[in-house]
Amino acid sequence: MSKVKNYFVIGIVFLVAVITGVAIGSVYVDGLVPIIDTSGLSEASLRDDEATIEALYNDAISGRKTSFTAVELYQIGEYKLEYETTRYVKILSGDVSAGVGFISVPQEMRAIKTSTEDGIYYLKMSPSQNPMAPSMAVKQIYEYDKPNEIYLNETRSIENIVGDSKENYTVDLDESTAKIWTIEQYKQFFNTEPTTPLTYIISSKTCAEGNYDKDVTLNGDSQYVFNIKLTGSYATYAALYYSYEIRHFSESTIPTTPPTSSNLPSWKSVDIQVTMDENFNILSMHYIEVYNVKKMGIDATVTDTFDDIFYYDEATIQECLAML
Repeated sequence: MSKVKNYFVIGIVFLVAVITGVAIGSVYVDGLVPIIDTSGLSEASLRDDEATIEALYNDAISGRKTSFTAVELYQIGEYKLEYETTRYVKILSGDVSAGVGFISVPQEMRAIKTSTEDGIYYLKMSPSQNPMAPSMAVKQIYEYDKPNEIYLNETRSIENIVGDSKENYTVDLDESTAKIWTIEQYKQFFNTEPTTPLTYIISSKTCAEGNYDKDVTLNGDSQYVFNIKLTGSYATYAALYYSYEIRHFSESTIPTTPPTSSNLPSWKSVDIQVTMDENFNILSMHYIEVYNVKKMGIDATVTDTFDDIFYYDEATIQECLAML
């Protein structure tokens, strides 16, 4: 981007900030991030062999293996969620900041994913009054007795979000606006299955740059705590399907066509810290994500700081099901 164009863009964003009341913040653009074409990649091609992960899980559960890399532990925890844990809740909350130059648009986010023997139930909400960071609320239901369809109800109106903070947001959506998608439609828009348990694809392939803990054992609190850092193309590959979700829900109007590789986020980095108990149940995941997207036709840098907290108790599961 030339200096003249850069100054022009910043001037436009400053004008938007004055009109809309956006605060001047600390987020900045330090040049365009290269767009990496992921159109030819499949999720399966980036994951490690499932039989190998199953054997790793069995070695961990049996106690035959007691020291792990961060990649191994992530895969063990993901395997247990997908194949061994029938009921759990994952509640994400945190802050999003999108900016150009010295202008930043802050936003709060909350997402609740509830898994039971009957299906996957998902709520996601992020209120906003600013056109550069549109408000968003969604309810998504996938029931196992209806394997070929998924209920999707979403809005870009702040009026459908209930609550005064990211700790208690929930949604109140008009059922008449809901759509029933086929699973094939869902895959076209989100590039994965609705049952996929975790946000990122973590494998020996996506973590080949080697920025992760190598020798993780139980700490004094009988927990595994480990870190994984991804940059550039590695972050892009790990976020293969998550990028589709970001693109879909960051649009100011509900998209009617799937995203393409050219309008997905351009990833700079992802930092992940995971806490897991001695039985390999994931307790929490802390993320710091940095990527570039277009906001109102302007290249913006987005920094997300999120915490995912996992619950396995029946009271929390019932509380989250009641929100639907």
